[in-house]
Amino acid sequence: MERARIAGELHDGPAQGITSACFQVEVIERALRANQPVDQELESLRRLLERELDRLRGFIAQLRPQLLEETGLEMALEELAEQAIAETGTPVHVQLDAPSVMLDGSGRSAALRVAQEAFRNVRKHAAAKHVRLLTRLERDQHAPGTTDWVLEVQDDGRGFSVDEALSLVGRRHFGLRFMRERAHHIGARLDILSAPTGGTTIRLTLDARERS
Repeated sequence: MERARIAGELHDGPAQGITSACFQVEVIERALRANQPVDQELESLRRLLERELDRLRGFIAQLRPQLLEETGLEMALEELAEQAIAETGTPVHVQLDAPSVMLDGSGRSAALRVAQEAFRNVRKHAAAKHVRLLTRLERDQHAPGTTDWVLEVQDDGRGFSVDEALSLVGRRHFGLRFMRERAHHIGARLDILSAPTGGTTIRLTLDARERS
């Protein structure tokens, strides 16, 4: 069922995007033969390809659960932090206080995917000096006696306007839209806290009441 859903989304998303890109290439070729300027068309094509590349990366992550199956969520998050340190040299403080056994498979998968996208955002845009990767349990303020499982990725780098970033389809922060859609798909909540003055926190909150 999950693979069928992904196949359908691939057909409706990246496959159609690539078809559109091929059409734009033909338009550019005709314009070049006619010695017409193509700057706008090339920029449009670049944005389209960036968007579809982001989407494909998300689908690939959905089709590659081996890391979770082989190592568990905690180890997968540790390895993600180590990879970020190796690639950027930025210190990453890891504190995992919420046991992943309180999440089902979809919750663990979503937590890893959100963390992956959050670190990708840090690498590409934040220029941070410090990053924190945290998990913790919190009391659900809206449902007394129940517990939330929370993942946070915090950085002290360049911030941004969240509303503006989420509205720029196909540009720098398309991955934020993917994270929010993924969280919504499994009934979780994703909060993105940032400001142009600096620093970003991405927080995923999962309902752990019925997870084991």
